[in-house]
Amino acid sequence: MPRSSRVSAVRVEPLGGRGVYVDYELAPFWLVMARYLSPFWLFRDASRGDWLTRAAAYRHNRSMRTYLPSYMGKWAFQAALALCLTFVFDSLAMPERPRFGVYVLFAAGSGIAFACCLCMLFIMAYAYLYLARHDYR
Repeated sequence: MPRSSRVSAVRVEPLGGRGVYVDYELAPFWLVMARYLSPFWLFRDASRGDWLTRAAAYRHNRSMRTYLPSYMGKWAFQAALALCLTFVFDSLAMPERPRFGVYVLFAAGSGIAFACCLCMLFIMAYAYLYLARHDYR
């Protein structure tokens, strides 16, 4: 398929609120992964500016809360994968050896990744519930 006939640019609303077209085929990998895993680039800062600016940012954040469940699903899958890897590496570690093996370190790393995934899940769940239940007054 020729490049001119397919759509590769997507309009996104970054933190500043200006509509920017991002070409995900040419964007760096870290930027694509950061936007795939983190929902926080969708939201605006509702603690700065005058009252009307803060109210507009809060309304924008309330409208963006609909994307949070899909991000929570991604993080729940990652948490489940990290927990499974923790169990697998823990079962591969030999308990009769007194020294730390490589599987013990992998199990510890997977456990830390699981804890980080749970923290992200709690933060996103709190933000979703807060934005769903509180009007800006």
